Amino acid sequence: MRLRFAPILSILLATPLLPSDALAWSSSDADAPDRLQTAISEATCAEAAPASLSAKLQGTSLSDLLASAPAARTILYVSPDGKDTWSGLLPKANSQRSDGPFATIERARDAARAKGGQSTIAMGNGDYYLTQSIVFDSRDSGLIITSRCNQTPVLHGGPLVGHWVLQADGRWTASLKLSPDKAVGDLFVDGVLQTQARFPNAPLDGDPRKGWLFAAKCGTDSNGWQGNTRFCFHSGDLPALGDAKGLVANIVGGFLPGSQWGSDTLPVVSIDTATQTIHTKGTAYFFTEEGSRYFLTGAAAFLDAPGEWWYDSHGGKLDYIPTDRFLPSSKVVAGLLPTFFRLNGADGMAVSGLHFRDGAPQGSGKFETDTRGFGAIRLEHADRVKLLGNVIENVGVGIHVAESKDVLIAGNAIGNVAGNGIYLGTAYGTFGKSDRARILSNHIHDIGRVYFETAGIWFQAGDDIRIAHNLIEHAAQFGIAGGSLWGPQDAVHDAIIEYNVIRNANQQTADGGAIKMMGEQSDPLNSSIRYNLVTGTDQLMNRADGTFWPPRYENIDEWPSPISWAIYIDGKASGVRIEGNTLSDNVSAIGINGGWSNLVIGNTIRGGSGAAFRVDDGTGIGWHPPWADPNRIEDNIVSVESGNGLAAYVYAPDHKPGSVRFARNRYSGNLNDKSFRIHPRILPSGEFGSLGDLQKAGVDSGSVLSGSQ
Repeated sequence: MRLRFAPILSILLATPLLPSDALAWSSSDADAPDRLQTAISEATCAEAAPASLSAKLQGTSLSDLLASAPAARTILYVSPDGKDTWSGLLPKANSQRSDGPFATIERARDAARAKGGQSTIAMGNGDYYLTQSIVFDSRDSGLIITSRCNQTPVLHGGPLVGHWVLQADGRWTASLKLSPDKAVGDLFVDGVLQTQARFPNAPLDGDPRKGWLFAAKCGTDSNGWQGNTRFCFHSGDLPALGDAKGLVANIVGGFLPGSQWGSDTLPVVSIDTATQTIHTKGTAYFFTEEGSRYFLTGAAAFLDAPGEWWYDSHGGKLDYIPTDRFLPSSKVVAGLLPTFFRLNGADGMAVSGLHFRDGAPQGSGKFETDTRGFGAIRLEHADRVKLLGNVIENVGVGIHVAESKDVLIAGNAIGNVAGNGIYLGTAYGTFGKSDRARILSNHIHDIGRVYFETAGIWFQAGDDIRIAHNLIEHAAQFGIAGGSLWGPQDAVHDAIIEYNVIRNANQQTADGGAIKMMGEQSDPLNSSIRYNLVTGTDQLMNRADGTFWPPRYENIDEWPSPISWAIYIDGKASGVRIEGNTLSDNVSAIGINGGWSNLVIGNTIRGGSGAAFRVDDGTGIGWHPPWADPNRIEDNIVSVESGNGLAAYVYAPDHKPGSVRFARNRYSGNLNDKSFRIHPRILPSGEFGSLGDLQKAGVDSGSVLSGSQ
């Protein structure tokens, strides 16, 4: 009888991912992330009948994965009320309390290994407080970990902190002694993220333009290649700090001083008050200079505002200034773990219907980390893994996949993460591929709250990747970003990004967008970005004096200046088809930087504050491969509503006019005799011109205006 209820998820495990041309992609309501998440939870829970999978997922992007009947499985139950000395074969304790479920996943995993064959770990309702990552390897191939039906197992990335003592000054203190290799990354009160003590304090209204200090111009000559190893401060900006030990600078910078496309957390080495210089343990990857915005953490003196906390590692205690919501009965979790589950060589595993929350905010900093490492669920060399219908919140990175093939990530809800929502790719140095991944119908929101240079979905080093039907909202920089960063080692081919909805991307950086593809591999990607809806892509950038450019600002005559696109391809990305997207109320709509043989066709663009099209040879100066054809911009519907009426800006003097061709576009709105700006100056009127001037120059054919110029 104990083998009777084989989880329906085993049907998915028994079926390899179908070839890309066998999957039916649609924009139906059945693929809406929240709806699909519910269907997956109901269809894949431990006691679900086999027929429920077919019924719940019929007509969705997952329906074609249904095939063979489930194999017989041993079910091992886990419950917060269980004991690891029991057998784990009962869902709840018997009347004599002599047997029942296990208490921990590790015990169930070990029992499954001992039994051999196929097993399922069925998680019961309640809270599980993890103190170390749970590792699965080749012995766990084919293992399923899923929730019991109508139950919500919640895995926390650290211990429950109790025995709080009220101090005379209104603070609360609790004992928390950790091993030297562990530290409190974040603190959560009743599931709500609290603020690590910082200077200046975080703004109460959450305005991203507030709560910063701004770096000063250093008095001595500065070598830009020092990167982020030092920056200077203004007189009176910092309180007396004494020893710099434990201080961390949370700072915004970029590739060139003055650009602001990322952020980092840099340990402070020393503070020189004579030269007003902060020296950090950083790298030359990332640049800071006058105007770089920053705040500091890591000092007990910074603990002065409601909701702030500080961990005294030497004294082994937590100090916390409560908010109105804090009570002695509140559940307080110390986030210690950046990784909850680590699947290393565990082929064919499935994880479904679990909640992962309250972890450490690590995973996308550049200092002494794998650039996009960790991950609440982390896969390494684990093929055919399925991650379905999970909730991942308040962690460093949601899901990290490295050098793992045929992975399916569908119907998950991922939010409030420090770095990437989902990372798919490789490890620097080995460069193994993650081919044939499917990332479907996930709801990903509030991405990059610590490390801005991140994405809801970031992918590289993989061929035949499908990213479809995802809803991505409120990203610090990118909604979806992919392609090669390092060259042929992490190349991407045959990727399809389709039917995604991306709202409010690039809310924290001066150079980003909703959908981006890179092409440092320097060959055609043969990829498509199609039928996506993108709205509200913006920018955030401050000047050296600490004032900010206004929202949705674009001025192509300034540098440094904010740059923001709804869709753009960069780093010589070539052979990309951008088709049928609806781009509304963004800054610039579509950008091409350095690549060839790209086709922009059938898109609808409206409500932009910047140019509809921008073509630049910046990352491909002097690069003209033998297969290069002009970029083509054809059959798009464009409403120009920016104040300057700029429809297209082409800056490709090195590539001459042959870099881009326009055809059969339909323009309306605020067009004038300066709506097209072309370098080299091929227009009869000079640098700027009308659509008629563009056609006289032979760069456009068949495009029309609706209304007069």
